[in-house]
Amino acid sequence: MTISQGMTYVLAVGLAALAARSALAPRAAALAYGVPIAEGTVPTPYLEVKANRDLVLAGLLVVVASAPAVILASALFVGAIAPAADAWIVSRHGKISATAVHLATVAFMIVGGALAVSGH
Repeated sequence: MTISQGMTYVLAVGLAALAARSALAPRAAALAYGVPIAEGTVPTPYLEVKANRDLVLAGLLVVVASAPAVILASALFVGAIAPAADAWIVSRHGKISATAVHLATVAFMIVGGALAVSGH
């Protein structure tokens, strides 16, 4: 297993955990994401959609981890758009401090993609 494959599996496990949290504890998941749900409101179906998206993406990452390095790198580079967009959304509507987590994920994915390109 290469370093980039290992990093991809870590991302997949993280996304699966986020999916479970969004499905089972939506209020806590929204708070951790950086856009808390106001007290007294019902968590929206969008959190269920997010849970589904995260679980599917985790599965796709597992599949892509065993693909040729150029495909893995491409998937990580393109996939980094999602946490970058999340950082932008959170910075505009939520807790600025949560933006750092999303940006760290972008960096992790770009490093993973660069390692895949270099054969690591």
